[in-house]
Amino acid sequence: MSIYDLMSIGNNALMNAQLGTSVTGNNINNENVKGYSRTTVNYASRAPIVRNGLQFGTGAEAVSLKRHYNYFVEQQFLSSNGQQQFWNAKAETLYSVESLFKQGEKGYGLSAALDKYFSSWNALTQDAGSSAYRMELSEYSNTLATMLHTVNSALQQEQQATNRAIELGISDANGLMNNIAELNRGIMEQPENLVLQDERDRQVRALGELLPIKSIHQTDGSFTIITQAGQTLVDGTNAFELVQKGPEATTDLVSGSSFKGEIKFEGHSSQELKIEMVNGGAVGTAEFKVSTDGGKTWLMDENGVERTFTTGDSDSKVEINGVSIWFENSTPATALSKADSFNVVAKDAVYWKKTTAHLVNITPLGGYGNEAGRLSGGRLGGLLAARDSGIESYRERMDAFTNELIWQTNYQHSQGAGLEHYKETLSTNSVLDPTVALNKSNLAYAGKITDGTLSFQTYTPQGAPDGERVEIAVTPGMTLQQLVDKINDTPTGAPKLLASIEGGKLKLKSRNADGSFEFAGDTSGVLAAMGLNTYFSGSSTADIELEARIKNDPKRINAAVVNGLGLVNSGDNTNAIKLHKLMDKSVSLGTIHTSTSTTFSKHLSALTALVGSDMDGASRNKVYNETLSKDLEKRQQSESGVNREEELTNLTKYEKSFQAASKLITTANEMFDTILRLKS
Repeated sequence: MSIYDLMSIGNNALMNAQLGTSVTGNNINNENVKGYSRTTVNYASRAPIVRNGLQFGTGAEAVSLKRHYNYFVEQQFLSSNGQQQFWNAKAETLYSVESLFKQGEKGYGLSAALDKYFSSWNALTQDAGSSAYRMELSEYSNTLATMLHTVNSALQQEQQATNRAIELGISDANGLMNNIAELNRGIMEQPENLVLQDERDRQVRALGELLPIKSIHQTDGSFTIITQAGQTLVDGTNAFELVQKGPEATTDLVSGSSFKGEIKFEGHSSQELKIEMVNGGAVGTAEFKVSTDGGKTWLMDENGVERTFTTGDSDSKVEINGVSIWFENSTPATALSKADSFNVVAKDAVYWKKTTAHLVNITPLGGYGNEAGRLSGGRLGGLLAARDSGIESYRERMDAFTNELIWQTNYQHSQGAGLEHYKETLSTNSVLDPTVALNKSNLAYAGKITDGTLSFQTYTPQGAPDGERVEIAVTPGMTLQQLVDKINDTPTGAPKLLASIEGGKLKLKSRNADGSFEFAGDTSGVLAAMGLNTYFSGSSTADIELEARIKNDPKRINAAVVNGLGLVNSGDNTNAIKLHKLMDKSVSLGTIHTSTSTTFSKHLSALTALVGSDMDGASRNKVYNETLSKDLEKRQQSESGVNREEELTNLTKYEKSFQAASKLITTANEMFDTILRLKS
């Protein structure tokens, strides 16, 4: 080996030490940079030289920079962190909702207001004529309505805030997908650019917080990003897109089905409705079943028997959880086949844009986000689950609760009489078309009207019964105009009322200018449906109110009934007792969320318990996945993170290497000088 070879080895060693020092210094400088991956230099021996049949080493050279990063651990982290973000988003969203329902445990709030409402009816039974008890009942009824409004308003605000967060999440996810695609392009062009690789991993992690993803490392250096359910989000330099879309219905007919019509719907629901035909046939005869979990289970009745529904047209709509469904036939009419299915999404949902014309619904079906093909994690999935299976389902349950409370109260109240007779009155509810059957009208309680008898008692100016009761036979298919005609067409000589329609409302007036009348019973429910002689107005948590006439005059509270002689006895508490007993009556709520028949108080307690259970489950899952994520992050950091002590040790090593290389060059130089002196 020549002196020149020694000089070359020394020079390479010097350069290697300089490079090692530079890389180590860069590691130290980026110690606190989030997402930075530690880098080291890979060295390899240079090709040896042969002199006089002997091989001599020629030193080492830097062949590459190694980025310390465990992709296997990162995949585990992305999965665990996606689950953590899902449950974290759900827990955060449900926190304030739980607080809202827990107020009752502190002696105030909705549960307390409901108890006070029923206890006020009990107080009125003790002295039905008491102005004080009537005022107290009126006040507690107003308090109950106000509390229901408060709950609805709070849930609505949470829902709006969640919707805004979902919109931002979609926008952020789309931006991250585009960024990753561009970083893929840069890395494919510059495979050794470690800065771009660090940035891409940061972007992938950010996307993994929003969506449940997996990254696949391709041979060209690019990443393919897919959801845990298999939808491609980034493929090389191509980025896909998420979109939010309003209510829609899709059709999936079996092979050979001849149906060429359409399914239609109106209304809103937190849950998607999968409709599947169990018996084929024409619209009006074909029957279907309904699932809210994509077909895993089907709606059951109280006895656990699978419910079936008969298809109908626009005049025979089927209502399921606030969504009215009907079928529009083709011309000529075509028949539905068994197993024909339809999917009704009566809400805003998130879709994966596979192609311009092909959108795939990825919105979670349930609160756990574990359905095939749907978002199973990520903050976006958690927000959607919290909105639909949480907030919106609670609103639906509360609406069903309030709807039934109003109906039960109004139906019973309409059977009774107050302290003063009516001279005239106008219903609070109106129909859009008086010529449409009442049970097919727009009335909120149209479906509650049954075959029955509507009774009136009229009175002389002196307050004495003016003849016998007027009884009107009512049928569900009767129109408002027909009802008015029936009331006006009572037999000649019998006490009569004057009925008319004003703005779609039913108006009743005594034909005797100085006379009066009273409602003496209604087994058809038409009074409660129209809002005549009732206690509450409205039909939901948002619009429940104490009737204006009662609010203005508590003497209108119907504590009594018209007795067999046509009189309303002073102090009669017959109807007040029945209204108080509604507290213990078992009722079923008109919602697919529950088929249980129990008291109003227990329905409310069950909802409170459900909210608490949902919150507890979200918190537990959040903590569990947070623990896993932290452990995986530590494992990743142990490999990719910068350890200052290790880097300082490396600096010392490279410093000594530099010194040794310098000594080698100095020694070779001295040897060369010695040889030159010998020649001279």
